[in-house]
Order: sequence, then C-alpha cells, then structure tokens
Amino acid sequence: MGLTERAALCDRLVFQNDTQRSDLMNVNLTQTTLISAGLFMLTKGYHIEITAVKTDHSNDSYLGYHCHYNGFCWDCWPLNSAQPGDYMDPTTHNFRQFLVDLTHAPFILQVGLAGTAYSAENMNSLGSLGFQDDGADHVHVGTTYTNRN
Repeated sequence: MGLTERAALCDRLVFQNDTQRSDLMNVNLTQTTLISAGLFMLTKGYHIEITAVKTDHSNDSYLGYHCHYNGFCWDCWPLNSAQPGDYMDPTTHNFRQFLVDLTHAPFILQVGLAGTAYSAENMNSLGSLGFQDDGADHVHVGTTYTNRN
C-alpha cells in the first residue's frame, strides 16, 4: 500500500482533526493493514468520520502491539452521507450492517464499541471480534498483520 492508496482513502474519509489525515498518509505512523481495511469499507459504500488515529489518541501501547500508538487502529463513526456530523443512529439496521461488514474487512483484529454504540444488538453483530471500549461515542477499528479472511 503506497501513498496513492492512502490518498484514495483519505480523499473519501471525513476527519475531525487535521492530524488524522496526516497520520494516515504517513507510512511511518500507520500500518498498511489499517489502510486496507478502510478501503474495503469504502468499497461497501460507507461514509466514515474518523474521530482518532494516533497523534490525537492517548498512548495505548500498554494494551499490546496492535494499538493506536503503533498505527494499527482508528476510532470512527459511520455516516449516513459524506457530510460531517451526519452520524448513523447506532440503534438502526444500517449501523449493525456497518459492524457486520467491518468484521469481514481484511486484517481486522478487533472492533470496540463505546458510548451509545455499545449495545447487546451491536455486540452480537460483531461476534468474537467485539469488545466494550471506553470513552465517548465511537467504533474502534483494530487491525493486525495477519489476514484472517
């Protein structure tokens, strides 16, 4: 995954902070597996707002190698359209379908749900890949080097 793929991803994401785009464009800060998973979700037609990548996330390296600090994760929220802030309602079928599709993305290791995203129905959509995350409303997307698909 080169800069062309990273740019293609970044051109279609919505960012809450300029550092998020910079992180994703920097091959030294974010892993190609994260880019691959994001591109997969875009091919499914989703609009995604990024809420944290690395620079704007706390140091979570104590959680293990596959963390934000090492460039394997981002926090996000699916959108109804390409408009910033047009957030999907986490109680809807569309939100749950986003989660199901996310579990089929390449290199996905884990998906965390925080705030209003966390519910029994949404956790069931994730199967063994899901966990309850902490913090404000977001979907944590964590990748690994190994494609489990």
